[in-house]
Amino acid sequence: MMHLRSTMLAGAVALAFAAPAAAQDIKFSLQLPLTGPIAFTGQLNQAGWQHAVDWINKNGGVKGRKFDPYVYDSEYKVDVGIAGWKKAIANGDMAFSVGDGTPFVRAVSPENNDRYKIMMTNTGYASDVVDVAKFPYHIMVGPTYSDQFDILYKYIKDKQGSGPAPKIALVYTATEFGRDPIEHAKKRAKDLGFNIVAEEETKWSGIDVTPHVIKLRNAAPDYIIFQGYAGNLWPEIVKLSREYGIKGQFMGTVYGVQPDLIKGAGPAADGMLGVLPYEMMVEGNNGWAMKAVDAALKGWGKPYAGYTNVGYLQGWVLAIFMRDVITKVLDEGKPLNGDNLIKAANELKNWDSGGMIGMPVSLSKQRLPVARIYRFSVKADQFSFKPETDWTKLD
Repeated sequence: MMHLRSTMLAGAVALAFAAPAAAQDIKFSLQLPLTGPIAFTGQLNQAGWQHAVDWINKNGGVKGRKFDPYVYDSEYKVDVGIAGWKKAIANGDMAFSVGDGTPFVRAVSPENNDRYKIMMTNTGYASDVVDVAKFPYHIMVGPTYSDQFDILYKYIKDKQGSGPAPKIALVYTATEFGRDPIEHAKKRAKDLGFNIVAEEETKWSGIDVTPHVIKLRNAAPDYIIFQGYAGNLWPEIVKLSREYGIKGQFMGTVYGVQPDLIKGAGPAADGMLGVLPYEMMVEGNNGWAMKAVDAALKGWGKPYAGYTNVGYLQGWVLAIFMRDVITKVLDEGKPLNGDNLIKAANELKNWDSGGMIGMPVSLSKQRLPVARIYRFSVKADQFSFKPETDWTKLD
């Protein structure tokens, strides 16, 4: 079981408390949204970390040293996350930190760059945090939202062939999350000769989607791409769009296109395409890490249909990646500080994720620019999904 100091509130994933860690254990902090608007994802991410840390510690740890996380409920509030981060720092010897999203990273990076120099990552995929000059201690174990649009656009371009220019509709939330890649998406569409025929910015939730759907129907797009959603609102748009006879291909980026969310949207989401950074089908995957994930999910005591979601698997990917980075630094006989860890992470070429990512990967601009597109089949009594493309690697 994970060794934790936690401020988790009732309803979050239950974790056991343990005695203070030995000096040689490897401390790190997790500021996760265990309550608040995205608690569903935060709790699953925490569970992934819990299962991964348990597995790592039971299998020799990191050269005999155990992972010892400090978990804090950030409530998806920057000030609360920073407070937890500062408490973890005060405890001493923190090797790395995981934030609950990009706003946290932006808020702490100036002080971290100048004073603490702690390696960090976060649960989001914002496009700007791969600016190594501004965020020299930050890594992203996946592609940015802009990268994900590039992968979707590559698919559209390949489908276009010598046909007419495709008509694209962009549908996104009026949030930093939603707006993140939109300017890039518009510029890239222009470069590719695509026509952006609709641009619908919606509130996060709690609205009548009819006006947005009417505009989509009038624009008659070939492709409708959702950005900046979790389980909120987009299913309503999809359902009403189908009722209004919209025939365009629905697409989405990470977090909005997790399997259970699409399954919950029902048959209206049949055929939806989603770009995801990790392998979602766990059962039957022969990768060494995926076998461990499969065993953990089967032993968890919660419903398990053979697949997982981004929040959960991201915890595993980050935990094992950091295990391997730290192992490299220890093998070199160097201290576990941010400069040494970042250097080792960038030097970790063709990293083997054990099947969680479908190809060997290396950091580029301190992110892993790899993903694939899945097609989801949603019938009244049946749900499945399969790869629509091979794994795509960007520069």
